[in-house]
Amino acid sequence: MRGRGIFSREENIVRRSPFDIMAVILRTVRSGTKKKTHIMYEANLNWSQLNEYLNFMRDKGLIQYNDNGDVCITKKGVRFLEVYSKLIQILGS
Repeated sequence: MRGRGIFSREENIVRRSPFDIMAVILRTVRSGTKKKTHIMYEANLNWSQLNEYLNFMRDKGLIQYNDNGDVCITKKGVRFLEVYSKLIQILGS
């Protein structure tokens, strides 16, 4: 029985969707502006992945940067979190 042992890499791996990752990022900055490194650790992403998500989210209007370069959530980002939470609730995940 290949791949079923204690040391199987595929056992207990739960992959996050891009929406899940964006929700984590938005929840992190919802309480106030955050530095990129803080978001990186909270979201469990590497620097390259973080920047890819932040660029996408900025382009879609979910986040913005303040004058210090810190990340802030926008009204559209708050709305995303509301809709995301409702979907999770509906799907029972």
